[in-house]
Amino acid sequence: MFVTRKMDYGLRIMLTLGCRPGERLTSEDLAEQIEVPRQFTLKIAQSLNKAGLIKAQRGVGGGILLAREPSEISLQDILNATDTPRAFNECLLDPATCPRAQHCSIHQKLHGIQAMLDQQLKHISLADLVRDQKAINLQRKQGT
Repeated sequence: MFVTRKMDYGLRIMLTLGCRPGERLTSEDLAEQIEVPRQFTLKIAQSLNKAGLIKAQRGVGGGILLAREPSEISLQDILNATDTPRAFNECLLDPATCPRAQHCSIHQKLHGIQAMLDQQLKHISLADLVRDQKAINLQRKQGT
C-alpha cells in the first residue's frame, strides 16, 4: 500500500476538518492550513465531497465541513475517496493480471499482509486521528 500525494492531502484535509467540528472553512483557509496549493486542495475536496465525506458549498455562507461524524469515517474511506485503490502488488488488486497468482508463495504472503493492513485502515477512524493530533498539539504547546 503506497500512500499517494492525493491520499496524503486528503488525509490532511480530513484531519483539519475533524479538529474543527462543525466549522466551515473556506478553500483558502483550508489550503493554507494543510500547506497545499488551493487548486489542488479544491480537486481533492471535490473527491471527498463526491464520496460523501465532506460537504462543500460555494458562495456567501459556503465553505467546507465534515459530512459525517469523525467516528464514522475510516482511514480506508479517506484513502479510497482520494485515489484509486493501492496494494503491495497489482496482483493483490486483480489476480487476473498475473497467471501465477493462484500458485505463488509471494502472492499468498503479500495477500495476508495486505488483508491485515486493509483491516487496520478500516479500524482506524478519523476520530482516532483527531484525538492523537490534539495530544500531539498539546505536547508541542507544553514543550515550548
